[in-house]
Amino acid sequence: MAEVAPPAPTVDSNQDAPVLLPEVITEILARLPAKSVGRFRCVSRAWCAMLSGDYFVDLHLRRANRPDHPRLLLTAVGSDYDDHLHSWRLGGAVEKLMADDFSDGIIVPVTKPCRGLVLVRGTGNAGYFVCNPSTGDVLALPDTEGSMKMTSRHKLFQPHPPPFFSEVSYGLGYCTMRKEFKVVRLFCDHEFETGIAQSTNCEVFILDRAAYWRPTAEQPPLQRVEEKKPAVFLNGYLHFLCHGGIITFSISGETFGSLPPPSAFKDAASAMIELDRCLSLCYGKPDTEDLYHVLVLRDYKEARWETLCCIDRTTWPESERMLLDSLWMAPLGIYHSDGGQKIMFGTGACKVFAVDVDGNAPQILFTPDDTIIGSCEDDNIPALGLYEESLVPVGRSLEEIISSSPTAEAWFDILKWLPARSVLELSLVCREWRAMIMTDHFIHMLFMQT
Repeated sequence: MAEVAPPAPTVDSNQDAPVLLPEVITEILARLPAKSVGRFRCVSRAWCAMLSGDYFVDLHLRRANRPDHPRLLLTAVGSDYDDHLHSWRLGGAVEKLMADDFSDGIIVPVTKPCRGLVLVRGTGNAGYFVCNPSTGDVLALPDTEGSMKMTSRHKLFQPHPPPFFSEVSYGLGYCTMRKEFKVVRLFCDHEFETGIAQSTNCEVFILDRAAYWRPTAEQPPLQRVEEKKPAVFLNGYLHFLCHGGIITFSISGETFGSLPPPSAFKDAASAMIELDRCLSLCYGKPDTEDLYHVLVLRDYKEARWETLCCIDRTTWPESERMLLDSLWMAPLGIYHSDGGQKIMFGTGACKVFAVDVDGNAPQILFTPDDTIIGSCEDDNIPALGLYEESLVPVGRSLEEIISSSPTAEAWFDILKWLPARSVLELSLVCREWRAMIMTDHFIHMLFMQT
């Protein structure tokens, strides 16, 4: 059954001012930036209820974002760094979004927006976060600052040591059936000499639910993943680019599958993204004179790949080659201009350019030097990604979930009075208790009581 729009508050009919139809008010507000909508929530309780409802949040997501006018999320730390993330759109100015002080490392976008939410990470094992740059909301994901599965816990004479994994890849997806966001991480361990995967493990974290990682019921295939190659969410599936193939993960059914890569695909310096609502693979070292290939999966069922473009940077003018020389380069999206299709690229120095599908000379779209960001050093990490206006909440933290549940709060108050050894033993009772006991708030309270 389709959702019905709630009645929008209107002006009192006794007043002389003209009365706008509720549908008109809703359509006007749905086209405003998320921060402006947040201010309008303060008008009255009725407006707050209307602008916070699922119907309006979905409507705003559709109306406030235009596919033919892509916006970028800029996370680079420039010479004029002001502790904030920024956004930019073609032909517009750089706008300040939200503070980036929620991590000890440099913020790196991991995924494209999923209903406006972006999975980001802090460099230097500073953790993973789900954030909404439009509203400034951030949710820190537990056990991501040096995950326990990637920490050696082998003890002397231990017959069955806990599993250890050397690589991990993260992804963010949305289940339309259950209306829930899932962060999925795929672990692997491999032989350093051959690079062949020896073991794998997959865990799921559901936003705004019990705040802990749980394993998938199905064992993932034996494939090697890398952290710098995150999963791509498309058509209800997460796609993990592995050495030698692609692992698919159904967000709703939590089952695994596989996709064959193109016949001429090379693992070296490769990346996987979404372009034009199709899965896309790119390969070619950006800081060399190698050809840069961009391929798209046009037929998902038949696994039919097509070459979208092949860029020969040796044919570019010297000035463009010098300006766009970078350790990292990847397509960001496709847009239409001057009656043709253009592919937008970003570099590690936070520069943006576009090429036609024939891969001719680039058109420089953006350089940060003369903006509020300032010049940026070229790092081998993504310095920018896509951005969507959104009112979608990131979900509650574990502390907020505990405080909203009388039962969980009661167990919290009981456990904090027990000796530390007893608390460690009770952490094995269930995942909910272990997640609660491992929070910084509980550890602080336990220390204060002892």
